[in-house]
Amino acid sequence: MSPITAYHSLLLSNLSTVQTIESGLSNITWLLPGRFEDAELASEGLYAFLGLVSNYHDGILSSHIPKELSLPPHPFISKPINQDEEVDKAGTPIQAQTQAQRILPLLPARSQHTRYAKYWQDKSSIYRKASKLLTTIGYLELVIEMVSKRKFGDRVRWRVVLIIEVIKTFLRLTILKITKRPILSPCTPQREIDFSSLPSGILSSSTSPPPSTSTSDTIPQIPLTPSIPPYAPLNNHLYPMINNLPETHLSHPLNLIKELKAKEYISEIILSSVGLIHVLLLMRSSRHHNASQYKPYSLSTLSRSYIPYISMIRLLLLSRYLRPKNSQSNLIMEHNASQDKRLLARAFLTGPMWLGFTRPKVLSISSKLEKIPLIGLVGGLVEGYLPLIDDYFYCKYFFGQT
Repeated sequence: MSPITAYHSLLLSNLSTVQTIESGLSNITWLLPGRFEDAELASEGLYAFLGLVSNYHDGILSSHIPKELSLPPHPFISKPINQDEEVDKAGTPIQAQTQAQRILPLLPARSQHTRYAKYWQDKSSIYRKASKLLTTIGYLELVIEMVSKRKFGDRVRWRVVLIIEVIKTFLRLTILKITKRPILSPCTPQREIDFSSLPSGILSSSTSPPPSTSTSDTIPQIPLTPSIPPYAPLNNHLYPMINNLPETHLSHPLNLIKELKAKEYISEIILSSVGLIHVLLLMRSSRHHNASQYKPYSLSTLSRSYIPYISMIRLLLLSRYLRPKNSQSNLIMEHNASQDKRLLARAFLTGPMWLGFTRPKVLSISSKLEKIPLIGLVGGLVEGYLPLIDDYFYCKYFFGQT
């Protein structure tokens, strides 16, 4: 047995334990900043590692879950009647009556975001590679910035950040060229179910996905679902399962988001490149500072410059103005809402606004909280993150992740 096969088997047989460890370590990462020297690097490194491992685990587990579990249960028994089985007066096996209590799917319906992202991953190998690489960079970018700043200084840090932003911009524009639709964030399917809560025996321990068996020849004509009284309303039973229909009976994934038109492309291009433009403006402003100034290339010093901050906010507002409007798609409305949250995060956590308004307010509130028993722990936790936002470019984007 190869090491990969052994690892897959170990994961499938100890799923609950693995997810408990992941959840516990993820919670620890929020408590580490400010607790000891290099705690920020340890916390972010652990967070990045957990993110990558969780994504890898999701891919393994998704390939071992039968698609039929998200469909409504079949109204007939999936196996022939055993002659030795006990039956009731109507001829229905007693075991079937027990199974008949399940009238809803075992798994929730896939979200529109998952359906859309999965469609493009299956259709385009370039999209699949670009989206996975973009997600991976999102986990590693802050760790890379921390290491480059601590090992080589601020000048090298900004060159590394510039390279990261060039790669991210290229990947986003590649996805935009392929889909011709708004770039969702994240652009890969996300975990939507708790795998550890699945009934035992659902996940196959083999490394290959469970085969889908056709039951058209083996299904006897014996009802499995509970009998429904005549003239009873079916709304409560049928409506929740509308989205659980097979993919071929649902709206096509491309219909979830309309293709971009004219100026709407400009909006997506701005969103894709605003991080790169911001870095270039910060690096440009560093050349105008006095060389004798204390830490002229640090982010705290560069954040005092108004030009990079105002230029970034103007570009984001222009993108917001040009983006698709009056869309009836829930997916687009969620996407626009998340973009608005990122706009607020960038407006209040960067530049002069952060140094002159947001930071003093946060520091004042946390200082007052520290005087209250127990609640003071929250104030200490908040203060532990302030140096991160002061010193690292990607920490601001962590709160409004792109």
